[in-house]
Amino acid sequence: MTAQELIAWRERLGLTQPQAAFALGVSLRGYQKREADEAPIDREAQLATRYLEEHPDELPWVLRFNTGRAMHRADTEGPRATAGVELFNAKEEALSRAFELLDADIQAAPHLRQVGPAGTELDHSEIRTLLAQLS
Repeated sequence: MTAQELIAWRERLGLTQPQAAFALGVSLRGYQKREADEAPIDREAQLATRYLEEHPDELPWVLRFNTGRAMHRADTEGPRATAGVELFNAKEEALSRAFELLDADIQAAPHLRQVGPAGTELDHSEIRTLLAQLS
């Protein structure tokens, strides 16, 4: 597998570099070196990419949220919302954390944006619908 093939694999699955590194069980820097053709892509990584392409349900789950009570312009005082991302090995862990954020105090809670398998995340309204169906 070449560096270009690794990049094409990641893009085909809709993954970011951190998500791809997490899925392959390597450090972000190690993954970036492989994409830049600065480190060899070992047989284990090649087999993992093939497996994940054939079993997309095994991809890591991503939880995206904004932190901070409110958005403010950069030139004003006060808390600013910043983006947060958490990665999970299992659907159950990711959904549990997403529902925890939804159930938290609305004023102080992070704003949940997306959750789902890397590359195919559900948006906020779809998460609320799923929570209602499971309740």
